[in-house]
Amino acid sequence: MLSIHGIYTGKEIRPLEEIPAGPNVRVIITFLEDEPASDTDQETQEFLELCGTWEDERSPEEIVREIYESRTSGDKGILL
Repeated sequence: MLSIHGIYTGKEIRPLEEIPAGPNVRVIITFLEDEPASDTDQETQEFLELCGTWEDERSPEEIVREIYESRTSGDKGILL
């Protein structure tokens, strides 16, 4: 099952995303109530727009090794 967003224009349904399926596929169309976005939704969207992707040329193993090497030693009887 797959869901995508779309808009009903009053005459047709227009997808807002690419449809990753071929022609002649059965669909279920569900109409959602049109609710205004809450302040929380707006704040979440603004936060996500400020976020970027992690960019690092090191491998995950190198990053983990660096984290372990940078830790200060404290013998509490726990082996990591």
